[in-house]
Amino acid sequence: MNNKGRGFKKITCTVWILLIKLQRTIMMVAILVSASAIMAEVIMRYIFKTSIIGIEELAAYFAFWLYFIGASYGSYERSHIKAELTHLIFKNPRHYAKSRAVTSIISFALSLYAIPWAYEYVEWGILRHEQSRATMFGNTYPVVLFQASILFGLLLMCFYFLVEAIQWLQPLIKGTPIPKEMIKAKKEIDSWI
Repeated sequence: MNNKGRGFKKITCTVWILLIKLQRTIMMVAILVSASAIMAEVIMRYIFKTSIIGIEELAAYFAFWLYFIGASYGSYERSHIKAELTHLIFKNPRHYAKSRAVTSIISFALSLYAIPWAYEYVEWGILRHEQSRATMFGNTYPVVLFQASILFGLLLMCFYFLVEAIQWLQPLIKGTPIPKEMIKAKKEIDSWI
């Protein structure tokens, strides 16, 4: 591999790792904000007999980011929820790889099919300038910030399903053995964040 090829590979590996770390950071922040908002509301409601206006909405909006980024991260890890019995049906690794390639292509197509709807939803949110009922430091915030989680999550899922389909198709097309690491969920990288 020449220097140009090594440089491109280094850049793509760096972007890949940064994207994973970004998803992990978003999930961590979403978990902390959602859990803290719910805990604060419980304390205010049951101990102080009052309520914080809009805190449930804030928790729900951050939960949206958690759900959709969690779904994209599950797609990256290949640990997303699936009812898969193909490993019981196909004992031959090549037949198993074919079935996984087909399911990855179908998952990619379905994700791709949903992206225009998510885009239109975000566009609609931008055009309406809808503001939250919840306040943060005395100001409301645009709801599109949370609607964007759907689009962002779907784009990432679509990308990861495409990568997975390519990874399954490569050994089938080249006639090489199926790598053992493809049959299991991806291992975590050294640092979670």
